[in-house]
Formats: sequence, C-alpha cells, structure tokens
Amino acid sequence: MWDYSEKVKDHFLHPRNARVIEDANAVGDVGSIICGDALRLMLKVNPTTDIIEDAAFQTYGCGSAIASSSALTEMLIGKSLTEAEKITNQQIADYLGGLPAEKMHCSVMGREALDAAIANYHGKTYEHMHDEDGEIVCHCFGVGVNKIKKVVWENHLTTVEEVTNYTKAGGGCQSCHMRIEEIIDDVWVDLERCGVPRPGFAPTPLQGVKITTTTEKASCSCGAQKASLDAATLSSPYYEKVSAVIAELNSGFNDSSKIELQGIASEDVKLKFEGNIASGMMHDMTMNFLKSKLEAALGESAKSLNIVA
Repeated sequence: MWDYSEKVKDHFLHPRNARVIEDANAVGDVGSIICGDALRLMLKVNPTTDIIEDAAFQTYGCGSAIASSSALTEMLIGKSLTEAEKITNQQIADYLGGLPAEKMHCSVMGREALDAAIANYHGKTYEHMHDEDGEIVCHCFGVGVNKIKKVVWENHLTTVEEVTNYTKAGGGCQSCHMRIEEIIDDVWVDLERCGVPRPGFAPTPLQGVKITTTTEKASCSCGAQKASLDAATLSSPYYEKVSAVIAELNSGFNDSSKIELQGIASEDVKLKFEGNIASGMMHDMTMNFLKSKLEAALGESAKSLNIVA
C-alpha cells in the first residue's frame, strides 16, 4: 500500500474545484482512460489582465491523480498566466507534502494539462506548442521521446524505474527499457554540460585539468561513527551490510545530504536523514531506493526489517 501524506489524503477525500466551468476560456485535456489516467483542466482567465480567476477539473484516475488535480487548481487561482507557466510537477508534489515515487506521473499529468490549457487559451494545441511527443518509445502506454526527455531534464531522473514512475513508460512489456536508458544518457550529456553532476558518475575530466591520485588511505569519520553505536547494533547480523549500503548511498549525494545509522535493535533499523533528503519527496524517494538496495544486499531477510528515518 502506498504511503500517502495527510495532505494527499485530504485532497483525495475532499477534492477542491472538482466541477465544470461552463464559460472556461482555457481547457486542457491530457491522458487516456485506456491508459488509466485522464484529466480535463478548465480555467477562467481574465482576457485583460491574464489573471486566472477560476480553475476546476474533471479526472479519471487514482487517488494521487485526483489529489494532484485538486492541488493544481488551488495553486493556479489568482496567478497570472506567466506565473502559472512556471509551476513544475515537482512543485505540485511538494504542495501535497510529497507523492509516492510510483505516483509522480500524476503530478506530471497535472503539469501537462496546464500546458494544454494555456495553449488552448492562445488558440493553439498542446502538440503545436510542444512539437508533439516525437518518436513513440513505449507503445504499451503511448509515451513519446520528447515527454521522456522533458521529465528526465526537469527532474534529473537517472533510471528506467524513475521514468516509469513519472510517465508510465516502460511499465508494460518492458521492451522499451533499453531505448529509455539511451534517452536518459543523452539527456544527461546535456545536463552535465550545464554543470549538473550526475549522481553516481564521475565527471569527464576536461582537457588541461591535471588529475592526481594517491595511495594514502583517506581519512573518514567511520571510526567515530562506529564508536557511537551500541553493542547490540555492532553485533547485529545486519550491521555490516546495512552500513555498506548507507556508505554507498552517501557517496552518491552531491549536496549536504547524508544518511546516518543510529542503531539496530533486533529487526528495527533506526536512521537519520540529513540535508535535502530529510523531508518531502526526496525523503520518500531516498527511503524507497534504500530499501531496494537493502533487499539486493540482504535478500529475503530485508523484508523483515522495520526501517525508521
């Protein structure tokens, strides 16, 4: 079962602006009932000021789709079209206190509906404004290359699993996974040129930059960390592999984020998340990634662990 925030539950059970605006002058339709999610976003825009005076929606989909659509209408009312254009799918998720990684495609659908509505207001189609979806990559869900490139670029996605969570691409027969990996790599070439480091990848050395190496052992705080743990933790059969997974994840963070092991008692693993991963969507995605890494390291025994952070 998905771990939803209280705000997601509230917007699902008590959706805001789930109605029809009869005199809407900006309407965006995205998704497909066949694929399981569809959204119509309706806006009433003041033609003199370009201020969004009213927003409403109709959706077919899961609780996250309803909550994302409801949140988006609240975010839009009172904003100018220029301000509305700057709203990202991540901001929709953050407004809800985060979404499960597997449900991020719902916030992406909201963002696409907004794009479609703004295009409609200007007398254009969503496809015209965004040069269509390009080559169809995932035939199971009809997802094109441009949509995949867009979500990878905006959200710094690095895996096929993340792309599936954001777009559903790759969630069917999986025959497109290799093509999705190629697209991810292509986008990250451009992201790295813009100065965005790719997690888990060493940057390509630039010509003229001298790189030196040493055989001296690097100093670390591992000893101090180990000394602060109790005997039960150090004697736990899970300690070595849990510590190794945490070290691997910590080495991949490119900001101040950090995971600290605070103790292991029987099947309970207590962690502390610091930095950007301490809350919101980053916390949830890090937790999910950590659990998958532990399952790979520990096998079936990882399923009995109760991880708290």
